[in-house]
Amino acid sequence: MKRFFLLIGVCSLLLSGGCSPSRMIAKDVCPDLREIKPPAGKSALVIGRTTFFGGAVNIDNYVDRKFIGTTRGKGFFVSTVDPGQHFIIADAENFDAVLLNFEPDKTYYLRQEIRMGVLSARTKYDIDESKKMYDEMDGKCQYYELDPSANVPDLKEDKFNNIVTDYKKEHP
Repeated sequence: MKRFFLLIGVCSLLLSGGCSPSRMIAKDVCPDLREIKPPAGKSALVIGRTTFFGGAVNIDNYVDRKFIGTTRGKGFFVSTVDPGQHFIIADAENFDAVLLNFEPDKTYYLRQEIRMGVLSARTKYDIDESKKMYDEMDGKCQYYELDPSANVPDLKEDKFNNIVTDYKKEHP
């Protein structure tokens, strides 16, 4: 039975391919992620996947309940965040969350890890440094921006509240 679920998981990882993450546009020029700066008075959040493992799998990301972008293997996106405490949430076979206190004029880096789940991929955030993330991608990666025509619903309030409750249990 374990082999059956593993086979289904591998097939879903392989069949979910495409050129860009869903709801994102691949840009021709990839900025040096070590030099990402936020607009004045705001914070910047860089979420990146540093390996090709599970490269075709889309992982949706949110600031609190608001959708901010999707990652794929060996790629990243940047989101502008208002200063203050915010939950960053990844939606895969599981949910992962981190609570960050964003300071104005500062850039934050989250590496999005991916591993095999039962039916699809599971994810986990790790706080990272710009140079380390850049080096792990060998300076070669894909940069994505949110597709302005994408109409992505935000996290439902009850789902968000459950994620926050679980986070607070694990991080008292």
